[in-house]
Amino acid sequence: MDRLERLNELLREHDCVIAIDIQFEDFKYDLALTLSVDTTDWNAVTIHFQDVSALNLSEFGGGITQFMRLNVTRINDGLDRIRYELRDVRHEKITFRFFTFGGPMFDGAAGEA
Repeated sequence: MDRLERLNELLREHDCVIAIDIQFEDFKYDLALTLSVDTTDWNAVTIHFQDVSALNLSEFGGGITQFMRLNVTRINDGLDRIRYELRDVRHEKITFRFFTFGGPMFDGAAGEA
């Protein structure tokens, strides 16, 4: 299983938002998304997205927020510093583009997606 397949599998399994953290570093934005399978954070995963652009977030907060069908696709448009797009396919609560992603759950995943 490559890194992109592993990422999409994690996004399907974990749909409850525990935290979103956006940091401005070295003239780019990085986003950390912490998701869980339920409202507790004991089994949460944190995925780090680097060089985030075109962030669109709606209908967020006011109680537990769930992203029911997140999916990441590879973009081959030749755009500088954009390789992937994350999209909430079902409810369009979040979309953004980014250059790369990581986290401890990707250590040992086969190759760059």
